[in-house]
Amino acid sequence: MAKNLIFSFDDMGSKKDAATRAVVRYFARAGSHIVQGDISPNIKRSSGVSYRQMVLTFADSQVVTFSIKQSGDIFQVKLNGKVVPLKHQEDQVAAIGEMVGMMDAGRSKFQAAMAKVRIQLPDSIRTAAPKMEVALQEKSAALDVAIAATEEAILALQD
Repeated sequence: MAKNLIFSFDDMGSKKDAATRAVVRYFARAGSHIVQGDISPNIKRSSGVSYRQMVLTFADSQVVTFSIKQSGDIFQVKLNGKVVPLKHQEDQVAAIGEMVGMMDAGRSKFQAAMAKVRIQLPDSIRTAAPKMEVALQEKSAALDVAIAATEEAILALQD
């Protein structure tokens, strides 16, 4: 029998879900602050187990996904899309502390990977840089013509 069950499968996703508030509170006490938490309203099934997913996004952009069985147990945990094993499956409060430890240990590697990711801007977003570059090149060419004309005028006056 599990010691510290936080999740109630039937209440998950409702507006008064105490489990979500408790998870946010436990993660905050452990030093990781959740900026967004989503619970899937759909029940999924894998390997003969029905579960719901709780996706938590943290301030440093790391993502933890809990798959929670109907009994309230954690079926699977993913950290940044990768399945990770938990030592404290029966004590969910200790499991949250374990997840915070994993997030802290992999934070620098995760941030380095995020820094390498190039994000393609949508086609609807346009920058003024190409137009500005053309305008500056035209202005530079006009100034070059004006300088050449002034130099010719100076040479003509000196003769």
